[in-house]
Amino acid sequence: MIIIETNRLVLRPHSIADFASYAQLWATMAPEPPGTPLRSREETWARLLRFVGHWSVFGFGPFMVVDRATNSVIGEVGFAHFHRGNGASFDGFPEAMWMIDRPFHGKGFAAEAVQAAIKWFDSEQFAKRTVCMIRPENIPSLKIAELFDFHPFTRSTYRGDPILLLERLRE
Repeated sequence: MIIIETNRLVLRPHSIADFASYAQLWATMAPEPPGTPLRSREETWARLLRFVGHWSVFGFGPFMVVDRATNSVIGEVGFAHFHRGNGASFDGFPEAMWMIDRPFHGKGFAAEAVQAAIKWFDSEQFAKRTVCMIRPENIPSLKIAELFDFHPFTRSTYRGDPILLLERLRE
């Protein structure tokens, strides 16, 4: 199993044993955008299985982000094939994703986790191009994307909301 350690975090693939803490995270996290319903246990279970499967099929997937100080799951970060219907210039490439629970915002946890995930992904040479999608009003995520050389290449909509589609080319 791939395990990445940083000064404050442990990144590791999702596992079935994570269900209780994962369900708790998604049941209490403030949803984005505001007004989005919290995830049910059933939806969380399906998400967990999808990410476990990514590792089996592709050799990569999202990581659970664990705070080393408390051993608490505080988010997830990594790459996946979501096939969101954004077209061949997006859906045909690994999509970067990051989510850190709100109490940990503004403390550098997202940047630390994204940096570690990208460094590992690039070292494995899975893809020269990766993509991500971010709502234009999500300024913190746009700053993370810019920090790691993601650049907008088009605007679109996803589930009725405007989004920016960004790309990053591995050096």
